[in-house]
Amino acid sequence: MKYLVMLLALVTGATLQALLPAWTWFGGAQAPVLLALVLFYAWTLPRAGMLACAFAAGLLQDALGQVPLGFSCLCFALAGLWAQRHRDDVDEQAVISQVLFGGLAAALVTLLLYALLRHAGAISLSFGGALRKTLGTMLLGAALTPLMFRMAIGLERRLGERPTLDHGGRL
Repeated sequence: MKYLVMLLALVTGATLQALLPAWTWFGGAQAPVLLALVLFYAWTLPRAGMLACAFAAGLLQDALGQVPLGFSCLCFALAGLWAQRHRDDVDEQAVISQVLFGGLAAALVTLLLYALLRHAGAISLSFGGALRKTLGTMLLGAALTPLMFRMAIGLERRLGERPTLDHGGRL
C-alpha cells in the first residue's frame, strides 16, 4: 500500500510541477516538486523503493518536459542515493534539513542535467544561463521541499500509512 501512496504522491506532484509556471527571473527554473518527493522517499523507504520512486519521478518529469526520457531518472537516483546516505544524520521532520537537502539537491540535479544535455547536444543554453537557472532551482528547491514533505506526510496520514497525531502533537 505504501508504494501505491507513493505513486499517488508522484502523479499529484507531477501535475503540480506541470501547472506551476517557470520563473523567468531565475533563468526559466521550474519548481522541483518531483525531486522533493524523491528526497522524502529517500528518507522514508529502503533503497529499492527510493530507486523505484526516482525512476518513476524521472520518467514523469522527462515526459512532461522536453528532456529525453531517462535523463532525469539518473539525476534523481543519484540525488536520492546521496540523501539516503545521510538520512541517519538528519531528522526527517527538521525543516532546516529539508531546506538544505532540497536546495543542494535541486542545484546538483540541475547542473548534472545541464551537463548531460549539453554532452548529448540536446541543449543550447550558455553556461551563464545554466548557472542562473541552477541558482533559481536551488532557491525554489529550498523553499518547496519542506512544503512537499508536509504534503507527503499528510497524504500518508490520511491514507493510513503513517500514524496520526493526537491533539498534543504526539504520535
